Amino acid sequence: MELISGQNISLNGSELVIDMCYQPGVNFAGEVDTSAFLLTNQDKVRSDSDFIFYNQPESTNGAVVYSKTPTGGRYVLSTAKVESTVDKIALTMVVDGSSTVGHLASLSLKVDGQASFNVPLDNRSEKALIVGQIYRHNGAWKFKALGMGFNGGLAALATNYGVDVDDEPAPTPPPILEASKPPAGVSLEKKLQEQAPHLISLAKPVSISLAKHKLEHVKAKVAFVLDASGSMTQQFKQGNVQAVLERITVLATQFDDDGQMEVWGFGERHKKYPDVSLSNIKGYISGIQNSGKRGLFELLPTLGGVNNEPPVMADVIKHFKNSLEPVFVVFITDGGITKARAIKDAIRESANYPIFWKFVGLGGHNYGILEELDDFTDRLLDNTDFFPIDNFKTVSDNVLYDKLLMEFSDWLVDAKRKSIIR
Repeated sequence: MELISGQNISLNGSELVIDMCYQPGVNFAGEVDTSAFLLTNQDKVRSDSDFIFYNQPESTNGAVVYSKTPTGGRYVLSTAKVESTVDKIALTMVVDGSSTVGHLASLSLKVDGQASFNVPLDNRSEKALIVGQIYRHNGAWKFKALGMGFNGGLAALATNYGVDVDDEPAPTPPPILEASKPPAGVSLEKKLQEQAPHLISLAKPVSISLAKHKLEHVKAKVAFVLDASGSMTQQFKQGNVQAVLERITVLATQFDDDGQMEVWGFGERHKKYPDVSLSNIKGYISGIQNSGKRGLFELLPTLGGVNNEPPVMADVIKHFKNSLEPVFVVFITDGGITKARAIKDAIRESANYPIFWKFVGLGGHNYGILEELDDFTDRLLDNTDFFPIDNFKTVSDNVLYDKLLMEFSDWLVDAKRKSIIR
């Protein structure tokens, strides 16, 4: 099966043979290095032995064996040997030399007998790509085609995944920026210093993740949808909801010229709250909690104590369906999802509009349909992504922003191709 960026497929068999192949273009100058990273659910290696490349061609227990070929590299993956602490295997390539990915004539990844992926190379300027991922899903293995650009060489890519490369330092070139615009980190840090100095530490991880995903100059509306059902009580009390809101607000400040983010809360009922920005972010959650009388099991006044997702999703779609800009919706929930059909209907409808949903599981369980979005193909395009956070306090800002932004750039490309956005 021939895949496109963002598409996935279930894999069969306990031994997979994966070939990454490239052909240099006429003006290509350099060499191509391919590598694999065995990653936990935090997108990090457990140790340097999880980095498989030309100098370390085999994982500790032989689950992944690598061999260099004249036109790329071959991986033999024995899924039965992959330890339970490994959630995914990232397959990557790096151009070592003066050329970039765009100077290649072709680049492909093939899972023998099951799937192939030809990476789009037009107008690419990166030195590295995360070509695809093999990952666990409901006790089985799947492959996802990515073609995600990454600025920097092999050392920068390895460092991103947590490999210690102190013994082989390599400079990481800055992201390619438009000459007329200042670097994102500079302007964002200035805004934070002036309006929300207590969040100044977030400027660097936001800017790094935006550059990594080639989103530093993207303009988009950002919305925040918050599960306020009774089971979220501890997340409110521990300050995790306010902390997540602060991090999304900083992202919205970079995405949206006016720095405003629209906010919805939902329980059995839903409500749209005043826009949040750097100027009013401090104490925002406690402010809306205390904006009226709350019932015994209510976290936000008048919303009720049980979760009911479809009505608030319908309201968000109605609000943004005619937007002239792409819309990035961050939807926070602790699970207990039961209305799968109605949620799928809402997602299917929104796929026709400039709306991308990032569902974030916050310290919960039973995420239902949200954990099965990779299998939901009955829509115009994939406009969703989901990731869970078991314990918000243990997740670094770098990891959080990377997970938040993953797949958004792929959706932008696909939505533009289908004329959903300009």
